[in-house]
Amino acid sequence: MTTAAGSVEVTTDGTGPVTIHIEWFTGDEKGVAGAPDGSETYQREGATRYTLSLAHDVRGAGCYWGLRASTSPAASNGGSLQQVFIRRCTIS
Repeated sequence: MTTAAGSVEVTTDGTGPVTIHIEWFTGDEKGVAGAPDGSETYQREGATRYTLSLAHDVRGAGCYWGLRASTSPAASNGGSLQQVFIRRCTIS
């Protein structure tokens, strides 16, 4: 098993509670989340900026690993998906 790492920074308008939902993906297409590979949920409050340092044991196959973050209340941008090309794959 291989471990992926990532970090997520959330900035809020106030110090009220925020739920941060993290989803991990593997896939073969850039810009598309791919197959779910795990998820985590975090609750934070009392500040206006939160940074999460994350690690995940990747179980799926694919040339891309992805990490999507979303919040509740929802962010004005709807969340973020970031991917990294990790294997020597031929993508057609």
